[in-house]
Amino acid sequence: MYSTKLYDAKREAHFINRQFLHLPKSMLTIKIRKLSDAWAYAEETGITLNDWFRSYGEFRSVLAHEMIHLWQYHTGDPGTHNKNFFTWRKPFGKLGYRIEKEY
Repeated sequence: MYSTKLYDAKREAHFINRQFLHLPKSMLTIKIRKLSDAWAYAEETGITLNDWFRSYGEFRSVLAHEMIHLWQYHTGDPGTHNKNFFTWRKPFGKLGYRIEKEY
């Protein structure tokens, strides 16, 4: 089990942003909370992550998934699991991220 740390979340988010998405830094707001119905969620103002994950790898992949939703919001895409969302699966996969529809 991995207890979510804000330092890790910010480091991973900035890495993902530099490597792939190139979002404005103002969109990289991250909150950590105990969530009962989701591992994480994205809004146009940032990402909220659950306070624990089954593994560090799952944490990284869920964060990447939510950052793709931020990219969708930034580019005017509806933020769904559509074709644009899944175009990121292969590039992220090369660095060990698993981009799935649900976790």
